[in-house]
Amino acid sequence: MMRSAIDAFPAVHFARFGRPVPGDPPSASCDMAWRARTNSSASASPTATTKDYRRFAITRDPHTCAYSVTSIGDYHSGPNARKPRPGASNATAATPPPPLSRSQFTAATYLSYHGGGDRCKPMPHYMRSLLCALAEARYLNRTLVLDLTLCLAASYTAAGMPEEGKRLAFYFDVDHLRSSVVDIIEERQFWEDWDRWGAQGQLGLRLIEDTRVGPTKFSKATDSLIVRKFGDVEPGNYWYHVCEDEAERVLALPHHAICLAPSLMSIVNDIISSMQQDFDSVHVGGSVEDLIRGIEDGVDVGRQVYIAGEGINTVSMEALKAKHNNLCYLDEFQRLWRKDSKWFLEMKRLNAGVPVKFDGYMRELVDREVFLKGKKKVEVLR
Repeated sequence: MMRSAIDAFPAVHFARFGRPVPGDPPSASCDMAWRARTNSSASASPTATTKDYRRFAITRDPHTCAYSVTSIGDYHSGPNARKPRPGASNATAATPPPPLSRSQFTAATYLSYHGGGDRCKPMPHYMRSLLCALAEARYLNRTLVLDLTLCLAASYTAAGMPEEGKRLAFYFDVDHLRSSVVDIIEERQFWEDWDRWGAQGQLGLRLIEDTRVGPTKFSKATDSLIVRKFGDVEPGNYWYHVCEDEAERVLALPHHAICLAPSLMSIVNDIISSMQQDFDSVHVGGSVEDLIRGIEDGVDVGRQVYIAGEGINTVSMEALKAKHNNLCYLDEFQRLWRKDSKWFLEMKRLNAGVPVKFDGYMRELVDREVFLKGKKKVEVLR
């Protein structure tokens, strides 16, 4: 399988391969993960790698009993190669990369954001800070050391309390971030490697405690690790302050790289495929009266309309359907995240057998994405 991958992708520089695992029965297939870099990424950063996992179709010669690879699937086509971490809980478990050797670890340079007041904040705040960290890591051409767990703000939870233990990968495509912006290493893995290879003092570390120190001040630094340490006083300890003032001229936030997690996009696609191919959408942020006015003023009679936004419930929608019978909204598709759904079972498998709730932020992301797919989009504001 490794030889077949190397032959099939001559422009890819393979760094290491994971252990092959069986594909989905009854097909004769195996899944395998790897870390690699392309010719274009190698010229920009010789040490940065991206992760992929593919499905290999396998055949066996009936005469010689020799195995051979007949085809290799597309990008991320081998999901069984994403094994759960031992003891993982409430976390999407990707294939842990093999331990780095000393030479591999010391060849790269790293940027770490430590502390700060961004945790448990609303997701627009968190994403603004995350994008800033990604932008600086890209500007400095450094691997970003990142805690891939997050705390979901109270406004998105059923209990009205913040929830720790969520994963960025529940909501966004982390592998796409790695491949399109900058390499990311999980914080826990990095510090384990640092304790083995860097803590003895052979590797340089630079500590920066002032967000007003812009990246241009240390863009040529040779230290293996740069740590931005944020204090305890809010709001001065938010990560996004790094990208303000003079730094704004050189740090472009990579909004284009933020894509929904494949699991959520699957729900979006299922919703869209169950509606008419050509539908309109309305996003409401006001009252039911505002919504009715928005539909009547902004949407042609007879069009199928998807209603997105807060405050959309069965009672208000049934009242609307008495007059406009071609309306639909998110809760009509609850089958797509019920306990017997493809999404629920896949998330549970990736989460080491622990069920994952379809929380308020997932609802918001799916709702907004379906709205954006409408042919005619109407915003109904307060």
